[in-house]
Amino acid sequence: MVPTDPAHILKSQDVVTGVARFLSNQQDPHVPGYVRYSASGDLFSDHQKTNLAGSIFALKLYAMLGETDQKRIQPIVDRVLSFQRPDGSFADPYVCKKRFIRNTLSSLKHRDLSNLGNQSYIRAETRQAYSALLLHHVLPHKVDANIPTTPQAIHTFLSRLDWTRPWGAGSHFSHLLFFLSLFKKTKKLTQEQYLEARSSACTFIASLQHEDGAWYTGNPSHRQKVNGAMKVISGLIVDDLPFEHPKELINLCLTQEATQTHDACDQINQILVLRYSTRLLNHPYHQEDINTFCQNALIQWGAYYFPEHGGFSFHKHRANDRYYSAKVSQGLNEPDIHGTILFVWGLSMMKQLLQTENLPNFHEIKS
Repeated sequence: MVPTDPAHILKSQDVVTGVARFLSNQQDPHVPGYVRYSASGDLFSDHQKTNLAGSIFALKLYAMLGETDQKRIQPIVDRVLSFQRPDGSFADPYVCKKRFIRNTLSSLKHRDLSNLGNQSYIRAETRQAYSALLLHHVLPHKVDANIPTTPQAIHTFLSRLDWTRPWGAGSHFSHLLFFLSLFKKTKKLTQEQYLEARSSACTFIASLQHEDGAWYTGNPSHRQKVNGAMKVISGLIVDDLPFEHPKELINLCLTQEATQTHDACDQINQILVLRYSTRLLNHPYHQEDINTFCQNALIQWGAYYFPEHGGFSFHKHRANDRYYSAKVSQGLNEPDIHGTILFVWGLSMMKQLLQTENLPNFHEIKS
């Protein structure tokens, strides 16, 4: 008998083999390490120096699949490393070019000089590249990032972010903690310097936390609060740092129905907040409500999965067409690697939330 559970397909181990098949099919046999962004609708004309994101996401997917075959991994590692710039940062020239004019005009309009020259994108992509490489025990010879490392500079940096929009501001907080931890590991910061810097960042972020658990100023939307909380928590968990009000954060997520989410980011951000708030409590809290929330989410996620391909789409029934505002695909009714990495990550975290569920065996990663 065919199962009637709409979420059944995502509870099957066939999803694991499907994702592995999708990842294999996305690779260009003529360009080692190149991994297509969408199944067939990419807009990149040159496979040599474009689509860094495809290779980064592939490394993360291989880590969650538990793949250790260096014949599969090394070409992708080499390709990611080829995008490193002399200053140690990573960026895709195609994305930088497509974003430059729009970002410059936006920065001048909003008097946000911090993002001139694609600085925000470069910081985010550099973090993505380093985190993907570290999952496979690879660290570039030159490790650097344009971030503050002294307590005063950190306070100034965080103060200048727009916390009325915590989704964006929280991402920069997350990048900051990631790089501070990386600098400690690579001896760019002493243990004492690292602890001082981390303390400055954590003291600042604690001052922004409200009784509903989220970190913000002003009156942001519920969506901004949840997604901003995800960004803050994704930085704190780099070194397993605790945070206050986990119960309130769980309540915040449970009040937002899964049907109100917009794309893969919204879907997975809720799960991460639930996952790490629950872990911090270390005892059951609204477990039945969380189970119901996750079951509803699985039903929603089924609409993003393409069994014939083995991958997920970023948007419901269509591939993502923009990456950091740069047009990268036609947005066809097909899966893309961006949606696939996010939903696989979500399934890996959901397995920890629903410990009795027979969900696919994906290895959980932190970012």
